[in-house]
Amino acid sequence: MDPRSPLSLLPPDWQSELARARIEPVEGGLGGASLFRIARDSGPPRYLKIAQNGVAPALQQEIERTRWLAQRGQHVPAILRTNDGPGHVAMLMEAVSGVSADAGPLPPLQLVEALARGLAGLHALPAAECPFDESLAVRFARAAAAIAAGKVGAEAFAPRNRGIAPEALLARLIAEQPQQDVVVVHGDATLSNIIVDGAGGIGFVDCGNAGRGDRYLDLGVLAADIEDHFGKEAAAHFTRAYGRPAWDEAKARYYSDLYELF
Repeated sequence: MDPRSPLSLLPPDWQSELARARIEPVEGGLGGASLFRIARDSGPPRYLKIAQNGVAPALQQEIERTRWLAQRGQHVPAILRTNDGPGHVAMLMEAVSGVSADAGPLPPLQLVEALARGLAGLHALPAAECPFDESLAVRFARAAAAIAAGKVGAEAFAPRNRGIAPEALLARLIAEQPQQDVVVVHGDATLSNIIVDGAGGIGFVDCGNAGRGDRYLDLGVLAADIEDHFGKEAAAHFTRAYGRPAWDEAKARYYSDLYELF
């Protein structure tokens, strides 16, 4: 095995098992981590994430939060084993059955109804029992650190925020923060992080930012992503299907703006 590969960090018993599989590097998942698809002669594929050095604590958080969600009936990756070694963390997991929602596995209106049901189910979990904090204060601190590290590019902002420096956007969001309606959120609820099966069942992946936060932390991001992929009619149908008595467009836009900094 190439000693420069993150796979070389794994203990011998892991490497022995992986030697019998086809390993394919893939993009996506936790920023800075290495993600691999593990294809086997029989059974569904598995996925392996390896995070080194400064990224390792974030993957440890993903492991803990994914397990917490699984224990409460959410359809998330089943974690088969983990390895916490010198300077790295690794997680081997089963694939969630289905197709990424951004691939449009169902007709758009049927798809967004499934997404609304799945997200409403997640948000119905008892927030008081959730030990992970994704409040605005935590998000602001994380955004400030990302900006200071040069990880936020204003060129990728939505058109309404073009020309605004990341520091100025964060300052505006801090000044205008709305009252929080705290639920259990996914925390990174893009279409690519939601898996849909043929029957409309919903699963969640990349759960490292799940925790207690405002429901619009998910709703604002997902509604904007639905509109980008499937159009305004689909996004409007999603907001109705979610089941809240009144959609707060200002709050959805606020949290969509906050997501620009991540």
